Amino acid sequence: MSASTPSAEPDRYVAEYLDGPLEGTTEHRYLVDGQPEPRVTQVALVDGTEALFDYVAGDSRELNGEQYVQFRFDAKDSDALQGQADRNAESRHL
Repeated sequence: MSASTPSAEPDRYVAEYLDGPLEGTTEHRYLVDGQPEPRVTQVALVDGTEALFDYVAGDSRELNGEQYVQFRFDAKDSDALQGQADRNAESRHL
């Protein structure tokens, strides 16, 4: 197969999670209509609790022929983790 022969597999990119519960992890994801997704929601198990975490796309670059897209954690649209304060609750002092 020559370099000009299109791949049978759809184009992919590497998602880099910069912060939040998935900090430091990467994964291959498929382009949607030729573009990386602007937002992704991931399911992760943290301290035995399954939760949904939203990430927002940011900067991208090409490295060794692959597109890399950085994703930042969006805490306001993600599930709160056990032991975290409720983001919407007012503080109460006894």
